[in-house]
Amino acid sequence: MRTLVPQVTAGPRSAIYECVERSPGIHLRQIERLTALPLGQVLYHLDRLERMGLVGSVRDSGFRRFFSSSNISRAEKPVLAALRHTVPRQIIMTLLGAPGIQHKDIQERVGVAGSTLSFHLQRLVSAGVLDRRLEDAVTARYHVQDAVLARRELLYYRESFQDPRVDEFVERLIAALPS
Repeated sequence: MRTLVPQVTAGPRSAIYECVERSPGIHLRQIERLTALPLGQVLYHLDRLERMGLVGSVRDSGFRRFFSSSNISRAEKPVLAALRHTVPRQIIMTLLGAPGIQHKDIQERVGVAGSTLSFHLQRLVSAGVLDRRLEDAVTARYHVQDAVLARRELLYYRESFQDPRVDEFVERLIAALPS
């Protein structure tokens, strides 16, 4: 819904746009914190950026997540939105390291309650980020649907997650690359 001429002026609007570009899938309060701008000003400029077609947003379980319209594909949005949450990010990294493991193994590695894990697994499967494959009536194994995309997003946006586990994961990825 583009109703304004696309133009990013210097100042708060530019700072907000750069923040969204650096951290795709970022939510409103995080933009407010990183830019140190008042909430009303952040809301105003995000609205203007959306009306210009430079920024898009999606709803994600109580959060409104913002993406630059120019460099984020439709396939990347659910992956990035999931990676912005701590427990889903841990689940995805666990499954990238050990694809096809079961619920109990994921629970041991992630360290959350079984019901919490079930909740997040169900949301990730519904979003199309994970794939749940049934072996038999009671055994399900989980896989990241697009492992290459998930690895790339973790690598490319590593700094924006501000998570030492992401740093360790990326270091292992880099070390495993052929020299």
